[in-house]
Amino acid sequence: MEVHAAEPASRSASVALVGFMAAGKSAVGRPAAARLHVPFVDTDALIVERGGSVADLFAREGESGFRRIERDIVLDVLQGALRESFVVALGGGAVMDADVREALRRLPHVAWLTAPPRVLWERASAVGAAERPLARDEEAFARLLAARSTLYAEVASVRIPNDGSRSLDAVVDAVEALARAGSPADRGGAGGEAGPA
Repeated sequence: MEVHAAEPASRSASVALVGFMAAGKSAVGRPAAARLHVPFVDTDALIVERGGSVADLFAREGESGFRRIERDIVLDVLQGALRESFVVALGGGAVMDADVREALRRLPHVAWLTAPPRVLWERASAVGAAERPLARDEEAFARLLAARSTLYAEVASVRIPNDGSRSLDAVVDAVEALARAGSPADRGGAGGEAGPA
């Protein structure tokens, strides 16, 4: 488990970061957790730690096998986030599982990091297919993003743009502010945006 915590957790609430591949969940989550002095958990990193690279898991288990492994790890992490304050970055496809979506709805905050399809494709394809098996074809990539966006909207309490129009620090500021705000009275969906313009 990747953890960045300089001192005990304060009164901040747990935040789960969801979004499509290359939305920047780990890049934002790691510094946000460090600022909040809470653990940062990257569920993709846990999957790799326990089962090998994502590409190897896809080759060995198929996507359905990978998703079963992902589901078990994500549910375990989210259960922990109910007991203590974490910043959690979920893999882009984790929201496809109904049990994961239900677990996310129990968390204080779920932030959907967003960016336009072209921006996400440029980031994802720059890494290469060896790292991102579902980023081999731009049209398929865009279809997958469209299909998953409904699920991100379903679980998210807020949308936070991470499209390159503002600095990474500004995006981290938005996540930090969300956690420090405590638990919301109402989780009405991802209608609003957080953070400075």
